[in-house]
Amino acid sequence: MNKLRITSFAILVFGAILFSVGYMKAQPTYVENVFLRGSENVGERGDYSMSVLDALQKTNMYATHEVTESTTSAPNLSDAEKSVLLEDRLTELAYVFRLVREDRDALNSPKGEDPIEAIHRVIDASMLSRGLAYYVTGGIFFFIGLSILTLQALHLGRRTKERMIHSAFFVMATTSIVVLFLIMVFLFYEGVPVFKDVSVGNFIFGHDWYPTEEPPALQIFPLIIGSIAVTALSSLMAIPLGVMTAIYLAEIAPQSVRNIVKPMLEMLAALPSVVIGFFGMVVVAPFLQDFFQIPVGLNLFNASVMLAFMAVPTITSISEDAIYSVPVELKEASLALGATHWQSIFRVIIPASLSGITTGVILGMARSIGETMVVLMVAGGAALIPGSIFDPVRPMPASIAAEMAEAPLGSAHYHALFAIGMVLFIFTLLFNLVADHIAHKYKQVGAATL
Repeated sequence: MNKLRITSFAILVFGAILFSVGYMKAQPTYVENVFLRGSENVGERGDYSMSVLDALQKTNMYATHEVTESTTSAPNLSDAEKSVLLEDRLTELAYVFRLVREDRDALNSPKGEDPIEAIHRVIDASMLSRGLAYYVTGGIFFFIGLSILTLQALHLGRRTKERMIHSAFFVMATTSIVVLFLIMVFLFYEGVPVFKDVSVGNFIFGHDWYPTEEPPALQIFPLIIGSIAVTALSSLMAIPLGVMTAIYLAEIAPQSVRNIVKPMLEMLAALPSVVIGFFGMVVVAPFLQDFFQIPVGLNLFNASVMLAFMAVPTITSISEDAIYSVPVELKEASLALGATHWQSIFRVIIPASLSGITTGVILGMARSIGETMVVLMVAGGAALIPGSIFDPVRPMPASIAAEMAEAPLGSAHYHALFAIGMVLFIFTLLFNLVADHIAHKYKQVGAATL
């Protein structure tokens, strides 16, 4: 048995494992079993003409009673353990109740339909969604493993195999593009209806964001200014620091230092944004408040510092790779003509790697403008145009994250949040177009074309 066949069987086994995990994830938990059992009891004793909401409330009362009784009377558990377990189960029960309560199809089920079936349908869909990702991933692995075994068994020619592989990659690439296009279509489909309530110019350039008033004030200019200000200030900090660090690692630092610092920087890029935001809240905000004697430490400057901290690893890593990959003959030719090391860096190496450096800078800035959790936690949350760097702001991603759960489905506020996403999408698209243009404009082809 050759290595390719062993690899194929390993892929099939891994796919089977993923299917098994998905099956286990899709099984009902204890709380879901209690809830389903409670709904059946309500259905047996209740009136089938009652609404889904009435059946849901009665089911929740039954499930809460059973979960409380079974947990408090559980043997071999201390009182503290029972208390913790009961809290966890009641939290999960509240989640299940809210899941059905917020399902439009269940609440608007046809008249005469058994409300218990509507409750079961929502919970079954929730259980299926938990295992769906494992099912899909397992199916992909099964498809790959079976495809490899089939190609081996058919003994196809080399050219035929290459065509089939080419077609497979083409289908995967096309699928990615189609999925991204559909996401964009959904974003615009949900965002455009807001312009029935407010004009495009008033939405973009108006200064009042009070979406819960009647009528709602949906004007996002302060949010746009907040995003631009946070991105610009963080870029002023991150770009010089990131590029200079990249130059040091690629051209000045000893190899032993580079081997240590480069992986550490890349690990910083993997820090969860919520951790950085928490650090900004509990450490940086009190320090800024005490040091600068300002009313609040959650402001534009704090958010910019945290975003710069996040952008530096991206800028440094991409820029360092670009500088390090400059052909060595360019540097040697510069030194041979009498240039110093610093002259070679700034007159030869940086111009030759400008495409990669600019790409890293643009990607770092794009990450700053699209970051959500950090600005939500440390920017202050005030939808006002800032007068100084120590004023609180509310960038666009923070507004979407903070308000989407509270916006009534289909309301002007709901559509306005999607319209903010459209504006944010356009900003990010412009960043990527600029990066692509600069990368191609300054792209070096061969060492002799500088």
